[in-house]
Amino acid sequence: MTQPAGIGGRGGTVLAVIWAENFLTLILIGLRFYTRHFIRGKVGWDDYWLIVTWLLMVIFGALTSVGVGHGMGQHYADLTTEQFADGVFYITCAQVIAAFAIGMCKVIVATFLLRIVTATWQRWFLWFCIGSMMLLSLILSIAVFTQCSPVESIWNPLLADKKVCHINLTILAFVDCSYAAFLDFVLAAFPWIALRNLNMKRKERITICISLSLGVFAGICGVIRTSGLNVLNRTDDYLYAVSDNYMWTFTEVSTTIVCVTIGSFRPLWNKLRGHDSSSGGGYQQHNSSGYGGTGPYQLSSYSRSKKSGGKKTNTFTSRSDKDDVEAIAGTMTKTTIKNDSDETILLQGNGNIVRVNEITITYEDTKKEGEASGPIVR
Repeated sequence: MTQPAGIGGRGGTVLAVIWAENFLTLILIGLRFYTRHFIRGKVGWDDYWLIVTWLLMVIFGALTSVGVGHGMGQHYADLTTEQFADGVFYITCAQVIAAFAIGMCKVIVATFLLRIVTATWQRWFLWFCIGSMMLLSLILSIAVFTQCSPVESIWNPLLADKKVCHINLTILAFVDCSYAAFLDFVLAAFPWIALRNLNMKRKERITICISLSLGVFAGICGVIRTSGLNVLNRTDDYLYAVSDNYMWTFTEVSTTIVCVTIGSFRPLWNKLRGHDSSSGGGYQQHNSSGYGGTGPYQLSSYSRSKKSGGKKTNTFTSRSDKDDVEAIAGTMTKTTIKNDSDETILLQGNGNIVRVNEITITYEDTKKEGEASGPIVR
């Protein structure tokens, strides 16, 4: 059995980056899930995809950590051939997981955007983004272990004379990573197109679009990662050369998770400040357009007073205490949605019916002999 090389060279830095970011994203996902489930009472598919992505990154981190123990981050001259082969094997396995994790990042963003778009072409475009990205991720993950024969020659330098490669993995990885970075920027720009005709205050629309466009930072990480893919050809010092690329891969996924979670924390922040953001007791807006097939979206309630004909009237209707938006229900219909986070959930599709229930309580002076005065509920 090969003696592990131990942590050395840049291995310690790789471990610190991977597990620090894993811990950070775990906290953010936990807070998002708590906010969505216990405060807003609404958990969507994008929340579950976040958990799946985080689990993939845990596996990626575990495989990379084992690879570090077998020499990743160290120069070839400091390792035995067996240690080098073992290290390359584990980080090669990690590449497969990373390919799917990068793809899942785009699924998370696109799944959320599917909630707010209304045009058919927009929905088809988002589904195309999901399908094409996951297809590329699948192709890349398969190519990792099918690029050369015999398979063991991919990581074992002792089989170099028998190695026959059919696929240039560097080119395929460049295509996959470039497309992933491109989608980061496209999905970041998409809300500005999808919401451009929304009948609401310009300042509110800009705020919403900015909160949905933080994925540009993940795109920047993707560009940096893609620019360093040429190190995959450094077979003479592979374990040392790929250290930066693996850290940037992990950082790209972590940045995506950070960007898609921080916009959902406003209800939690309001609760911590003593402002009730819970949806309990609010009205329900039933969405038959396929909001995700997870049931009604909770709307909050507020009251306002008005006088009519000398009678004091309290009218209750639905409203967000922070962000008033217009729901799209076939045509533009003024309504308000319970969502005091930076995310804006809009009704989708045609033919939806928006119903507002009003309860009017009228106070009249009905004092008569032997009668008590009180409100008349109508």
